[in-house]
Amino acid sequence: MFGSCKQEVLHSGDLIFIASESSDFEKSIVEVTKTKDKTLNFTHVGIINITDSGIFVIEAVPEKGVVYTRLQEFKNENKKGMLYVGMLKSKYKKHTSNALSRALTHLGKEYDYAFDLENDLYYCSELVYDAYAYASGDPYFFETPAMTFKKEGTDEVLPYWAGYFEKLGVTIPEGKPGVNPTGLSGSDKIRNFVFQHRDTENTERHREKSKLCETLRPLCLCAENPIIKNNKTN
Repeated sequence: MFGSCKQEVLHSGDLIFIASESSDFEKSIVEVTKTKDKTLNFTHVGIINITDSGIFVIEAVPEKGVVYTRLQEFKNENKKGMLYVGMLKSKYKKHTSNALSRALTHLGKEYDYAFDLENDLYYCSELVYDAYAYASGDPYFFETPAMTFKKEGTDEVLPYWAGYFEKLGVTIPEGKPGVNPTGLSGSDKIRNFVFQHRDTENTERHREKSKLCETLRPLCLCAENPIIKNNKTN
């Protein structure tokens, strides 16, 4: 299954996910968004946009806000993680153009540290959620389950998140609707995943994890020469 690198098609509107636990922020995201039926958890997501100028990722990043990043730069900035591409099912691709247009209108807006769906700031998965909710006219295009910041099986907020929200000076949004990369990855709107190899140590680690993930198709996306479908946007 992993022996050879198979080229896969990239489409505008596909979602690009990062699986990484290289920082306390990422580890804490995994702690409160991991699912019982998946061993591979994601900490970041963006939207692929293919133009005449190249391949870009529209993403919301702490300290930067909503930005437009070249794919190669995106990969370089996420060297410590593993990249996966989630392809939308064919019947939902009609929303791609409007979703990209919507996401692009948010460029330059600040990052939503408070994880609040009601303000005009955006965190990574919120940007994806907003783009496709707007494009489809369906606020439930992607699910918005109740958020939790508590240690699993307890009523105790994890110390990291208690300190995080205290510094922000906002109430912990426990139980409020939200979205997260791992939750998006399990959406029934996504057809499959394309596996993106990284360094040998990380590849082997995630290869073992992905064997247990029923929603993942661990195929290799050639980093230097992906096939690009003729679906460019301006």
